Amino acid sequence: MKPEDILESNGLKKTKARLFILDRLSSSSYPLKADDLYRSLKEESIDLSTIYRTLNTLAEKGIVKKEIGRDKESVFLLEQEEDSHILVCLKCHKRIILKSCPYHEANKTIEKETGFAIFDHNTEIYGICPECRKKD
Repeated sequence: MKPEDILESNGLKKTKARLFILDRLSSSSYPLKADDLYRSLKEESIDLSTIYRTLNTLAEKGIVKKEIGRDKESVFLLEQEEDSHILVCLKCHKRIILKSCPYHEANKTIEKETGFAIFDHNTEIYGICPECRKKD
């Protein structure tokens, strides 16, 4: 779905910042920090506070998913129907996309054992890639 259509279907105005942010997020396979978006949108004269406000609005509407990354900073990605995850190497920072969710069955088991209702989980999974393991 195009950024314009996403905004319209959620009752949001089509502002320059919203359109550019949605465009950048839709073209990225990985979650982005507000600073990443700021650097990529610098030529568009969109300030960092506008980016944060826009991301929070999009997250409130359920258009964007907000997570806490490994460095404890917020990262953002477009909400998608298919749940996918990213393997991140802690040494070389290589990123590999998993097209399926390894957590669905585990979440069901946890809910059954604890009575806890699980609504979400993070996208990134951290470890060491095979190449870096060979070097050690």
